[in-house]
Amino acid sequence: MNKLTIIFLLGALVSLGACKKKGCTDPEALNYHTNVKEDNSLCKYEDTTLVTVQRISYGSHERQHFDLYLPPGHNSQTKTVIMIHGGAWVLGPQAQDSVITFNGGLGWDIVNPLLSDGYAVAVMKYRLACYTTQPSAFTGDPNFYMGDMIEDIDLAIGKLKAEASTLGVSSNNFALIGESAGAQISLIYALRNSSDSDLKTVISFYSPALMDDESFKSAAGTFPYTAIPLSNEFGMPKYANNCNFTTTGNVNLFWGLKSLAGYDLQMGTQFPAYTDTLSPGYLPNIQRNLPTFILHGAADDLVPPAHADTLIDRITSAFGTSPASSGDFNAQHKMLKYANCGHGWNGGSCNRSQMIDDVQSWLAAHF
Repeated sequence: MNKLTIIFLLGALVSLGACKKKGCTDPEALNYHTNVKEDNSLCKYEDTTLVTVQRISYGSHERQHFDLYLPPGHNSQTKTVIMIHGGAWVLGPQAQDSVITFNGGLGWDIVNPLLSDGYAVAVMKYRLACYTTQPSAFTGDPNFYMGDMIEDIDLAIGKLKAEASTLGVSSNNFALIGESAGAQISLIYALRNSSDSDLKTVISFYSPALMDDESFKSAAGTFPYTAIPLSNEFGMPKYANNCNFTTTGNVNLFWGLKSLAGYDLQMGTQFPAYTDTLSPGYLPNIQRNLPTFILHGAADDLVPPAHADTLIDRITSAFGTSPASSGDFNAQHKMLKYANCGHGWNGGSCNRSQMIDDVQSWLAAHF
């Protein structure tokens, strides 16, 4: 047998072996390989019965990331609800920790009901304002920190869009839910013309609407909001600590508002130059006719319930619409107050289950 024949036969054997290579031939499987020619019935698939969670960075700052909860069977049609925590603009969990505000940290859970409805949920952190009680350290610019917070929402949505096919979510269906300060940030972002056009609706939990309101400033600067202790669960960047994050000391919520505004706001005096652009109820901030659902506790002792009334009145006035009746979830703008509910939906008689049902009904109608 000559050399040429031997080489030919060896090549044929190699080719024959390659043709018979066994493995998984299903492109949807985790262990699929393009070289496999014969199925060995050992394809491995992602478990579609479990919620998965992954942390995704949307910027270089240590706080610019979100925890993405994905429901079973998520795909390119799965819509994402983005959640923004509160904390007087200066408080938040440590960068390495997860935000638990929306899934049990305040005694109620809205994350898991929305996952059960088939939504993806992105619970995000954002850059916080640097807290100070030294007026000389104020920035003098109410958008110094707010601009970062608004940009962070834009960046988070942009990241979800860019990674949509990899993550298995829709690239053009997003909703915002914010609570307290996070609701104020969400409303400022959502109702401006510059907000992402793929944002379909915004939901506000007990947001301040008028940042210079005397009753709001007074409530923020009195018991029990004058010396909230910091902890490993909720700390803040502090000016006296070079604006580095600290979990020791305490925070006065009125000084948190002042730090955000960049000015030494006082009771009995109005400071529109430092508060108007921060107020969701300020008419020039109400530009985009987006479906908006405002929820507020009737017994809120921090943000006066009247803020919800003012906000819905100004939104509907801006667009010539009518606020929805209590059982109507199809209207463009809606406000509900919940009896016996305080700030954070606290209160033993607060009907948190009804609140969650109402959010689900709103999203079903507008998302």
